[in-house]
Amino acid sequence: MTSKEFLNEYTEKNLIKPEKIGFDQIEKVMNSAEKNLQVSEKLLSIDEGHAYETAYTAMLHAARAFVFVKGFRPTTNFQHKTVVSFASYFLGNRYKALTEKFDYMRKNRNNFIYEPWKFHVSMTDAKSALESACEFIKIIKEEIKKEHPQGHFNF
Repeated sequence: MTSKEFLNEYTEKNLIKPEKIGFDQIEKVMNSAEKNLQVSEKLLSIDEGHAYETAYTAMLHAARAFVFVKGFRPTTNFQHKTVVSFASYFLGNRYKALTEKFDYMRKNRNNFIYEPWKFHVSMTDAKSALESACEFIKIIKEEIKKEHPQGHFNF
């Protein structure tokens, strides 16, 4: 599937819509992702589950910024899944393992929020989530800068 076909399909399914998002907004979302990384790290010593959830949220914010940079915004339908799929498609096979981890974390986060009695997060899981989030955000920053090399981002 080509990029154009992917974007057309997601637009037709009302999962994304074209929208020009300013660099200032992209910066704010990326800065929020960075802040979530810091919070996740601090939460490790207090609550593994919330550290995991916050690491996932950091990835989600970065992926949303990536969607924005491509000129789209997720609609209200299945936002998290759409953002994960979008990032996975555009990052491609090179980052397949990382985007699969992102999707795995999305599902776990859903269980943690809606069925916490069924889901336990270990310290190992939380640390792994934080490491994945750090790597993912670094990659998204690089991709955003590649997409707009003339941009002067403060992240």
